[in-house]
Amino acid sequence: MTKNHRLVLEVVRERGCGTHLSMNEVHAFARERQPRIGFTTVYRALARLRDEKLISEIRLPGAEAAYFEPAGPSHAHFRCSSCGSVSDVAYALPPGATDDIARRDGVDIRDIHLSFHGTCRDCR
Repeated sequence: MTKNHRLVLEVVRERGCGTHLSMNEVHAFARERQPRIGFTTVYRALARLRDEKLISEIRLPGAEAAYFEPAGPSHAHFRCSSCGSVSDVAYALPPGATDDIARRDGVDIRDIHLSFHGTCRDCR
């Protein structure tokens, strides 16, 4: 792993689970430590770290961009349709649900992205 990829991984991990960083935020935090790191370098690092399952990329309907967080236990996300905030939701599909769906529909499920949308507590 290159030192720039290591830096990007550290930035995401240091913010911790439950923190959902945009590409721009990751780049800004990385530049605080390595002022010459480019946007494209961070983009490539995030893609590689995602592919290696060291971080998670979160794509939510209605969001302008993806968010990144450390890889961790399965959970869902909530996106507020008013302010756009994203938060973790302690929810996962019941055990066996994915296998049942795959068997019933004849598909091979490799990844699950579960999200809820509505109005957050602050905006209500």
